[in-house]
Amino acid sequence: MTKKPLFLIFLYIFIITPLAFAEQKVSIILSRGIIPYQRAVEGVKKKMSGFRFKEYILENERDRGRTILKDLKRDPPNLILAVGPEAAFLLKGFKTPSLRVFTMVLNPEKIFPQKISFPGVSMNYPPAILLASLKKAFPGRKKIGIFYSPELNANLVEKFYKEGEKIGLRILPFPIISSAEIRSTLRSPHFFPDIILFIPDQVIIKEKLINYIVEECLFRKIPAVGFNTWFVRSGALMAFYLDYEEVGKQTGELALKLLNNKKIEPWVETPKNLRLILNLKIARKFNFKLSEEIKTEADQVIE
Repeated sequence: MTKKPLFLIFLYIFIITPLAFAEQKVSIILSRGIIPYQRAVEGVKKKMSGFRFKEYILENERDRGRTILKDLKRDPPNLILAVGPEAAFLLKGFKTPSLRVFTMVLNPEKIFPQKISFPGVSMNYPPAILLASLKKAFPGRKKIGIFYSPELNANLVEKFYKEGEKIGLRILPFPIISSAEIRSTLRSPHFFPDIILFIPDQVIIKEKLINYIVEECLFRKIPAVGFNTWFVRSGALMAFYLDYEEVGKQTGELALKLLNNKKIEPWVETPKNLRLILNLKIARKFNFKLSEEIKTEADQVIE
């Protein structure tokens, strides 16, 4: 094949193909007008730059969802993007010729308990990646404690348990029905983790409660690991977090796959852009030993 035909192929891919999408419409429903959702939308738009977009904000307005669905029925777009759990739930039973995608949803199986209705990107951090990072960061610490609500996160903790077994880590589950049980759990003779890993959980979500757990763990020389940057500013040694714009770009890639192959089965992707922040002030103050490898890999470091 000569260079000229190759050039023409690349010209088609990078110029002609985007033009084919120029008339395609994407309707975006945001559960709320908050910054993480807006940044995710920015990422989607960057990945799908050849499309025309129309945005709705669901919020908690009375009959707002019904109004949005009527508009989408009257003028169906090529794709509808649900940003956040409320928007995804709104589209769950919506009969439409439009393709549908969701993003920024934690535990999508709660919205789709029987079968995934349409594909999307969750906000669930992959247990295997989290545990591999913990093993790398703390070579001598093998017991990972997790506070969780059985009703909400029993399945997730089971996944952590199975992934931990694969790499020689032991998961110590601490089921909590109400926040009032935290104090007795911390004082129990069975509370002996090497690390406490926080996961998103509606029972263990209040700032004062998390601060209390972190402080109690520090008193016992147990490092805490959180799931957003706020944790390291509240005494946690480490935290994982997401770049929401990158989540949006990943969602845009998924949407393009769906538009190119409308018959593929729905699937859920976990975020591919997990970031890590370390608080070395806490490490020094409490004499926690972190591997040099994890220090090098961290995306942010508080000195």
